[in-house]
Amino acid sequence: MAAGCSSRPRLKESPPAAEFLVTAGDSAFWVTTTEGRLRLRRAPLTLANVRGRFYELYVTDDDRSYFDALLVGQRIYRRDLVSGDSVPVFEDRRVNGIARAYAAEHPGERRLDADEEGSDEPHTVATSDAELLDVVGPLLSFAYSTNIDIANVEDSHVMRHSVVDLRDGSTATLHGVFGDSVAHRIIAEGRAAYRIVIDSVRRASGVDGRRAARAIDTFQFDSTSFAIVDIDGAPMVGFYVPGKGGPGGGLSLPLPHVRAPQPAWWAEIAATVPKLSADSVSEVWDGPRYDVIARYDTSGDFATLVVRDSTRREWNATRLPIPARRVYRLDTPDVDTTVVRGLSRAFDESSLYSGAARTVLGPARARANVVVQVSHAVRPMSPARRTRSASRPPTHRRDRRERDRR
Repeated sequence: MAAGCSSRPRLKESPPAAEFLVTAGDSAFWVTTTEGRLRLRRAPLTLANVRGRFYELYVTDDDRSYFDALLVGQRIYRRDLVSGDSVPVFEDRRVNGIARAYAAEHPGERRLDADEEGSDEPHTVATSDAELLDVVGPLLSFAYSTNIDIANVEDSHVMRHSVVDLRDGSTATLHGVFGDSVAHRIIAEGRAAYRIVIDSVRRASGVDGRRAARAIDTFQFDSTSFAIVDIDGAPMVGFYVPGKGGPGGGLSLPLPHVRAPQPAWWAEIAATVPKLSADSVSEVWDGPRYDVIARYDTSGDFATLVVRDSTRREWNATRLPIPARRVYRLDTPDVDTTVVRGLSRAFDESSLYSGAARTVLGPARARANVVVQVSHAVRPMSPARRTRSASRPPTHRRDRRERDRR
């Protein structure tokens, strides 16, 4: 009775001591336990961790336009958050080649400055558009579309998927990542899935079915157009069949994912990769002192980030855009103060990024195997963020390029 009538306030349970990063949607979230509460910072960063070093990944324009030629390629950069150094890991050589050829053929023309207008109807158009998809270990998967329109010469629109090794900027291949025998098996399964999809579309009925059947022949299987993702804690390969010409030009046909074995470096990233819970509505990152959970809501657009201690008590941290991708724990012995300072500086600097940055949201992880009809444009499967150079704000020329794409 004395205990029940006590006027002393009940002690509020505090979350476990924790400090970690979560990458989700187009952002990175920094969660820290401070004064018995979970504190949160959010930044519009696409992060990768390779061999213990954090990198920011971003895309910039490479504008080489003239008055009568719209020539805008794109580059993907990897920026070391400790040193601040940026290194390009991908550039569109097709657009750059056209720009060099145009300059050689028109030596008397002058390239436009950043604030100059070009022709409303240029005779030469060569642009590319890159979208970051997912980072699995040292491998960055991305989609890029190339649009060429040269009067009386070429009119082509192609979307491809590719993987780059962030360690050295080289193009990753299935043979290089998984070995020859596994690569042959993965490609064979991809071709089999492609044949099933093609046959299914050709048998479709109705107006939409006949339209899809007419377009399907423009999609030819290409074993080099793929992305590498993780699903339920395991690596998977997704082939994206590019459409070439006609109604399929500029579109991409996704095939069901193919399971792959764990590469040699998988043990280094296993703790950052989520596993699907038994109820299939949450993804979990297990840890020795606390677990991190992304619990998806019924809308399919957001997840609740939860911290769970060793006694199974839970604390909500925030709501996340989906899908949640990686958890990087900052309270482990292998993370030193230099790394933390670099991350803190990157979070601070991200508030100054240009408002021209765009976000692309893709389907949730649970929907990854759905095949989209080829009569519709296929968007990338994962969120991405594009950053333009802070010293070069968008111009009317770039705005016109965006209108032309739509």
